[in-house]
Parts: sequence; C-alpha cells; structure tokens
Amino acid sequence: SIILLGPPGVAKSMVARQLKTAFRDAQSFEYLMSRFSTPDEIFGPVSIQKLKTSDTYERAVEGYLPTADVVFLDEIWKAGPAIQNTLLTVINEKIFRNGNREMHLPLKLLVAASNELPAKGEGLEALWDRFVIRIESRPIKLEKNFRAMLLDSHADFSGSTGILGHADFADNADFSDLKITAEEYAEWAEKICKIGVKEEVLDAISAIRKSLRAVNVDEAAERRNIYVSDRRWKNIVRLLRTSAFMQDREEVDICDLLPIYHCLWQEPEERDAIRNIVIRALFSPFAD
Repeated sequence: SIILLGPPGVAKSMVARQLKTAFRDAQSFEYLMSRFSTPDEIFGPVSIQKLKTSDTYERAVEGYLPTADVVFLDEIWKAGPAIQNTLLTVINEKIFRNGNREMHLPLKLLVAASNELPAKGEGLEALWDRFVIRIESRPIKLEKNFRAMLLDSHADFSGSTGILGHADFADNADFSDLKITAEEYAEWAEKICKIGVKEEVLDAISAIRKSLRAVNVDEAAERRNIYVSDRRWKNIVRLLRTSAFMQDREEVDICDLLPIYHCLWQEPEERDAIRNIVIRALFSPFAD
C-alpha cells in the first residue's frame, strides 16, 4: 500500500491510474473522499434482496472496493471513522467482513493520496501505519521537464478524459505479454517468501532501528524518536525480498536497503535525515 502526499495538481491521480495497467484484466476502483462519504459508496450498498429473503445484512459489492485488484482513494483523511476502520483490515489482512461472512479480497495494490498529514489526536495513527510506502509528490523542478509536461498532449493532470484516454492507449497497445496475470502474481508472492536475508542486511536494519531513536532533523536542538512498528518492519523486509526476487537473486543484498527511507518517515521533513541514516548504515561496514 502506498500513500502519495502532496499539493493538488501534481499528478497523484495519474500515477495511481497508470499502476492499474501493470496487471492483466485488472478491476479498479477509485473514489474521492469527503466528510460526507458513506461506507455504501466505497464497499457497496446494502442488498435489499438479501435483507428481504434471508434477513441478512450484506452489501452488493460488485464494482466496489471489495472486488477490485487496484484501488485509488483520494483525500483519504477526509473519510469518516466507519470507512477508515474498515480499511484497517482491508489493507493489512485483505479481508472484508460482509454480513456474517469474511471475504478474501483480490486486492493487489491500494494507493491513497492526500495533500495533508493525518490530524493528530483523531485515532488515525493505525491507518497511517498501514501505508508501507510514503512518497512526497512535488511540482516539477527541472525546467526542461516542466516544458515537456506543458507540451504533452496525453498527460492531463486534471483527471479528465485526457488521462483516461492515455490509460486506454496503454491498455490497447501491444504490451499484453508484459502484464502480470493473477497466476503469476500468486506464484511470485510464494517465491518471494522463500528469498533469504543476509546477516549483514539484518545488522544494517538493527543499526537503522537504533538510530531512529534519536534523529537530528534540520539541526534542531532536540532529537526526534521516530516510531516504526514491528508490523511495518515486517512489511519492509518483504519489500526487500521483492527487490531481490525482481533482480533474480536468492538473497536480499545490502544494496536493496537504500529506498526504505520512503517507508520510515512520519513527517516529510524527516525524510532527508532518515535517508542519511540509511546510507550510513549501508556503508558503515566499509568505513570500519
């Protein structure tokens, strides 16, 4: 699960929609949250037929989040507690309780976006912790890239038909052999669990974990203790195994660790300091 954090108009929606094209015949679901959003709009309306015939409170989930492979939820923190609490088990266990039965979801990827951090003191810490990868999305910096964006007739950042047309173009192009099938996805997931982790990688993780207890952010007088849950570390190691697997290796190597700083910060201003901590942990054996 990924959260894209950044101001409006920096292509967060476009990134999420393009990720759908990685999977063959993928069902997608996207929704723009507001404080008036209801669980019916995300998880499906209550089935009147089931309620009448068998007195069962079930949702008609077809076409909604529980049947989607790829999900994009914009302005995630504006959703109400009923939606956010349900998302906890959806993201972590990929389970949705529909009436008196549990559904195992086909969910492969959940992307959320927001232009703000979760408000403190409102019980959002558990949901924030579920997003393993946190990417800060910024406006384009390089002038040549900015001009290329202005002249690109396909890239419509507004989320209107232009970007949908671009996604359709990708779907219709001859990339079908490169798309991940459901069978491949299941097979890869099984193989990823068998990837080994070198002792030096575990040593580096221990060093990073220790350093996170006293992080110097922007040379402030007081160092920060940045909390990373055990569940989060477990998911990070799975990402490392995936990195090794995608490079045809049987073990996680020290080089796989570099991008994990995207998984460790709680606030964007901590990112650079944590990146430095990760780099120091990677090179400390050589320095010694």
